[in-house]
Amino acid sequence: MSHGDRPDHGYSWVTACDIGEFVQRVQALREGEQPGTDTDPGEPPRPATAIRALHAFAVMRPTADLIEAARKDFSYRDAVSVLATAALCRSVPEAAELTIRQWRAESKHGDRTPKTDDIIRDIARQRTVPDVAAFVRECRKADKAPLVAKTLGAFTEPRSGRRSLDKALLYIALRDEGCAEEAVELLGRTLKGLGDLDATNAVDDADALDDLVGALHELSPSERILEEWIDKELRFPQRVPYTIGRVVRLTVGRPPGRDALVEHIGRHWRRHDLVELCSQLCRTAPDKCAQVRLHAASRHDVQELADVIIAWRGAESLARTTRDLLRDIVAMRAAPQGGPRSLSDLADLDHVLRNIRADPECNRMLRLVAAEHVDGRSGADLATLLHRIERRGDRWRAAQNIAAQLTARALRQDDAASRMLVDYIAALREAQDTRTIATTLKELADSSRSGHSSHSGHAHAVWVTLVADIAERLCRLELTDDAMNLLERCLESEHRIAPEDAPKVVGRLRGSGAKPPEWVASLLSATVGRWFDAHLRDSALQRLSEAGFVTEAEGAG
Repeated sequence: MSHGDRPDHGYSWVTACDIGEFVQRVQALREGEQPGTDTDPGEPPRPATAIRALHAFAVMRPTADLIEAARKDFSYRDAVSVLATAALCRSVPEAAELTIRQWRAESKHGDRTPKTDDIIRDIARQRTVPDVAAFVRECRKADKAPLVAKTLGAFTEPRSGRRSLDKALLYIALRDEGCAEEAVELLGRTLKGLGDLDATNAVDDADALDDLVGALHELSPSERILEEWIDKELRFPQRVPYTIGRVVRLTVGRPPGRDALVEHIGRHWRRHDLVELCSQLCRTAPDKCAQVRLHAASRHDVQELADVIIAWRGAESLARTTRDLLRDIVAMRAAPQGGPRSLSDLADLDHVLRNIRADPECNRMLRLVAAEHVDGRSGADLATLLHRIERRGDRWRAAQNIAAQLTARALRQDDAASRMLVDYIAALREAQDTRTIATTLKELADSSRSGHSSHSGHAHAVWVTLVADIAERLCRLELTDDAMNLLERCLESEHRIAPEDAPKVVGRLRGSGAKPPEWVASLLSATVGRWFDAHLRDSALQRLSEAGFVTEAEGAG
């Protein structure tokens, strides 16, 4: 803006005339002057010049003159324009002084059309955030709590045009100005404004909700500002329903990914508040409910976990997801050190649930999901967890599930999974659980090329290699009976194994050194030697001989 464009340039006259004269001149500028004679063209209306004159008056005249003119001489609109302009263009202390004096004058004279609200509204909406914080400080120093409240209200109302980012910035700025209580009030007003929005605006307001949570974390990463405010609100029973409702809106508005607010809720909220929040989320945002549940399930204190389980099971809208909660508790995917939860902690949790007389179904489901969680376990752990299941039918179904998971992993040519599968069989053998061993071996044998829906898509050669590998490992552990059972299941039918596969299996057994060729020949005699298709049977024996396994081939024939 050039000097010639400055609103006070050429308007020094506004400081020299009295207020009444100024009002007349402004009105004349607006109306203009009608032509008098042919030689007197008059003056055209100049409303823009009148606006600049009012601006100069607001900036250049003493505060007392502004207040007097606003009360006695100006129309309502001119009064508001002049006062608001002064409040926006002058320094913050001057703006605060003007507002306070205007408020006092209105209170003294019982003004039916108070202009203070208009001044504060413009300050809250148009001045910078640091200026607004300083304005609140000045009003606080003057012990004018009503003006502070008006300012915070004007700043936080949904129609103020202020983004949630602005409100987060003002929170930080107020604390820096020594206005900690006002900062807390600002946060409360902001959340109340968001909570009072009609539910139909939830999608449109998602960005604003995200702005508040994300901005506070970005502006002060080491603090948990919003979380601590929420926790304090939850200490007042009468505020709990409203606070949870606001948190639901905040949570729904958050984007996917790591969420500090969701993590805090899951890890630290009391069980009844947590369950009430999740009950509401499961109806409007089930994905967010699952995120909260994931963090709640990663708590370490088993007593807290038991309380959460009971409350969750007792909530009508959440009861059907109790198994999901228990799976999360076992997996501990959200824990900093990762999961799964230790066997001792699971045993303690089981006992606590019994001690506090939880629904027995909770204990039953806990044992089931614990046994069926394969990630991060050893074969011995899986066997131990399986044998904690009390009902025979449950244990059999869990055994099938475990066998299917281990087989699927091993078929992905994962050596660790193969070792785990063998260790699991060894642990079952030590426990003399022949039924589960049979279930496990059957799962592996049924994954042949003849088709098994659980593991479709793997190459036949991968399956043959895996069977030979598992058999060899079992032999090395002197679990030859189990190796024999597996191989008998796999070799007994020409529909399951091809002639060219026989030398691969025998080669791995020969390499194990666990049994002499005569043992292998006996196995082949009971399986390959009895194939119904004579052509395939002869082809398999020929391939064995060609591979150097003559003794085995002759014994099988």
